[in-house]
Amino acid sequence: MKPLWKRPGLYVSILTGLMTAFFVYELYKLSVLPAAILAGIILTVVLMWVLSAICLIREDLHLAWRIIGGLLAICLALTSGLGMYYANAGNKTLEQLSDQDGKSIVAVYVLNNYIIEDAKDLEGRKLGVLKTMSAQGTDVCLEELKKAGVNVTTEEFDSSYRMTQALKGQSIDGMILDQGYLDTLLEMPGMENLDEEIVPVVQYYYDAPKTNTAENVNTALEPFTVYISGIDTRENKLLRNSRSDVNLLATVNPETHEILLVSIPRDYYVETVCDADMGCMNGAKDKLTHTGLHGPETTEMTLEKLFDISINYNVRVNFSSLVNVVDELGGVELYNPNTFTSLHGNYYFKEGDVKLTGDQALGFVRERYSFADGDRERGRNQMRVLTAIINKMMSPKILTNFTGIMNSLSSSFETNMSDKDIKALVQAQLADPAKWDIYSYSVTGTGGTDYAAELGDNAYVMYPDQTSVDNAKADIKAVLNGEPAPFVNPQ
Repeated sequence: MKPLWKRPGLYVSILTGLMTAFFVYELYKLSVLPAAILAGIILTVVLMWVLSAICLIREDLHLAWRIIGGLLAICLALTSGLGMYYANAGNKTLEQLSDQDGKSIVAVYVLNNYIIEDAKDLEGRKLGVLKTMSAQGTDVCLEELKKAGVNVTTEEFDSSYRMTQALKGQSIDGMILDQGYLDTLLEMPGMENLDEEIVPVVQYYYDAPKTNTAENVNTALEPFTVYISGIDTRENKLLRNSRSDVNLLATVNPETHEILLVSIPRDYYVETVCDADMGCMNGAKDKLTHTGLHGPETTEMTLEKLFDISINYNVRVNFSSLVNVVDELGGVELYNPNTFTSLHGNYYFKEGDVKLTGDQALGFVRERYSFADGDRERGRNQMRVLTAIINKMMSPKILTNFTGIMNSLSSSFETNMSDKDIKALVQAQLADPAKWDIYSYSVTGTGGTDYAAELGDNAYVMYPDQTSVDNAKADIKAVLNGEPAPFVNPQ
């Protein structure tokens, strides 16, 4: 009989043992499996390894047992390899979701007349700078120009609209502006073609200031509220300072398995609440969407004041990237109460049950011009799609394309919820896969024209209907307390 160290089965067993150990470690680090399931998996793979090792190392066993040992070793190696891959992908995605690096883009915009074509042409020019924009973005731009040996003078403006008018009137040669302001300016009178009239001659990424507003709870056991901000960025990236076109509050009660979605129109006329270093005017009245230009925390604090609630976390969703999430899920199904055709993609949506691909879902959530209720119906459609996504992700079908879904989530979502809190929520769902009841409510108001502080001019706004705001407060309080929400919309 060969000495132990000369038996090939020994080295096969050591290799499979190491792979099994690494698999168990990655699975433990992922921390999403309930303790009983995790213990069962560990016990199973350990027993398989022990049996495999015995069969491979002992030469006195029958050939059939040695074949069984080899097959077990192959199964363990494949299982461990795939398990490590999936667990590692899940860990990386959760870390990325919780990593708010705060990137934004600031640029020097000039008239598209080919007089100024690069940074050197800015020498000796006058640039407009914005009081209400984060000073950090302006400083980064000026410092980078100085490093390049370009000297400029500046003129301060209290409104992006008036600064842009000054550029078009050529009283300044360029303007320093965060990219997030462009979509807002395009909606102003005389600015409809602005994206063709001006061009960025230089642009820089910078770390936009942020405030950690997370109020951690035990997400597996305690109710909590999340602010969801939906944006469509030009770079198809989650830039920190971006106008928020979708504004939802999600109140989650893990004990009763209830989720309440409250939709707030983008044009809601509210009192801005923010930290001084965010650059905005604390206490000024403005559209809700404009508060996103100073980071999601500003919108979150503004909504806390409006609804007199505490918001635990915020989530930012890039709706352009959300296309990939829906496609990776194999599409989503929902009930559509309105027949309409979307501007994006020219998709026809019939009344009744519909199944949407990713791009169809994007057209569905973007459309507002087809409805008499305009942005309010768009908000309801956004809640319908989000509900469909949640239902699909709560089902076992998510396991059929785990890595694809994880990859798409990493580019579409960002949150200040820690990966520990996310894992606890997932673990609780796996331990108790009971169906969630998802309710919705939309606050309303009346349209009008009023002064928007961020623009420094009048713009279309929606004055909040206080009764609907009070109803939303009552619904949120009820779900937090595990009670029936009295004012939710019909399902």
